[in-house]
Amino acid sequence: MFIQTEEGNLISLKPDKSINFSKSNYDFSDHSDRLNISDVQTFHYATVEFLPGKRMFVVIDHSHPLLKMALQKLILSSILLLVLFLCLILIVGYISILRFRELIGAQKAIIFSLAGLTEGRDPETGHHLERTGNYSVVLAKQLSKDKKYRKLITNEFIEDLYDAAPLHDIGKVGIRDAILLKESKLTNEEYEEIKKHVKIGKQILQNTIDKFKLKQLFFIMGRNICAYHHEKYNGKGYPEGLKGQEIPLEARIFTLCDAYDAIRSKRPYKNELSHEEAVKRIKSDSGEHFDPDIVDAFLKCEKEFLKIDNAYKDYNI
Repeated sequence: MFIQTEEGNLISLKPDKSINFSKSNYDFSDHSDRLNISDVQTFHYATVEFLPGKRMFVVIDHSHPLLKMALQKLILSSILLLVLFLCLILIVGYISILRFRELIGAQKAIIFSLAGLTEGRDPETGHHLERTGNYSVVLAKQLSKDKKYRKLITNEFIEDLYDAAPLHDIGKVGIRDAILLKESKLTNEEYEEIKKHVKIGKQILQNTIDKFKLKQLFFIMGRNICAYHHEKYNGKGYPEGLKGQEIPLEARIFTLCDAYDAIRSKRPYKNELSHEEAVKRIKSDSGEHFDPDIVDAFLKCEKEFLKIDNAYKDYNI
């Protein structure tokens, strides 16, 4: 505690109880109040008129030298706790992402295995599922260079397309072996029967999507490819006779890949045709069976198709 006169003279007691006189720079108002000196020091004072027209200020010094240090420690501790909390969230999030990816990987593996059951019933198709998936990636990457498709065909789209491609003939599980494995040409009735595999496959996948509330894009793309890979750009395909842009992009891409593989594959009722013949047929069907944009992209990367096909032929040898 100390006393200050109006003239700025400060009177206080020293530690040895002697009186100290000094000049003061503190500016007190005419009425009792408080004066904040710093974050840790506050003066509370009262104005006393001890003679007419003469006043002095009685001041109590509320100093808290450890308060600032305590606040700093509290702030530092809070920051450390926040950092630890954020690290914990990141670790938990990372583990969750890993588990989610493992789950998606397991789902894809199961789906691919189920799709492979169809291929297993028809040994003539060989590595058809793998080849068409690889063709799809090559073709989609080439198509993505076209500014019209640049925003549509992302890396995620291409990855999902590859994962979805093996599902295209999953509906063949519902077709009788007598028709599916027939070595001679199909009759009109048998052909109509085998055409049902697209609707069967679509229903299988749609039921799976609905039952398990699946949101992953590759399931949706798989359903679309399964349902519409026999549609034609001119609207003369099946099962719905969709035309042009009505056919999902992933199905339009896969349709060409599936056709190329069929042309290049040997069947009991037909011989394998050359790569050059496959290119010729696909080119001539631009705007009819196939999307012209996709045919143009194919013509720019058809050598990659040949490399993939040859790689599997070498593997079989």
